[in-house]
Amino acid sequence: MKQVEGLTHDFLAAKMVSLVTFAKDGSRRSRPMTNFNEDPYGRIWFPTYSTTEKVRDIEGDPHVIVSFPSSRNGKFWEIEGRASFEGEDGVSEKWQWWYLYWHPEAAREGWGPEGDASYVDHRKIIDVEPVSARLVDAPRAGD
Repeated sequence: MKQVEGLTHDFLAAKMVSLVTFAKDGSRRSRPMTNFNEDPYGRIWFPTYSTTEKVRDIEGDPHVIVSFPSSRNGKFWEIEGRASFEGEDGVSEKWQWWYLYWHPEAAREGWGPEGDASYVDHRKIIDVEPVSARLVDAPRAGD
């Protein structure tokens, strides 16, 4: 993906981003995701569960958009990409990091969601391979 001025700065400042997927009827579905990522030009990943609507959308259409505010007033970034899912090893590695980030007490108590097979079987990591990035106008009230 081509380097775009300001993208990395704004991406690192965005602790929350929107992951936009596309339903079978072509409609957009957007949901907030925590941004743990450090490079908008590399693979962007998000933890989720296999039973979510976003996973079903990606299975039907891997085209996604990661959107977040720009430091330029009235503008947002859109990173278009192709989504896929991590294999079992990647899920285990990234899930542990993500889980312990949100639940640091689990490290003291003994990290262990692996003990519940139903929990483990439903874990997914969405990988987004960025293709392009652009600035867009923020929606106006009433749009």
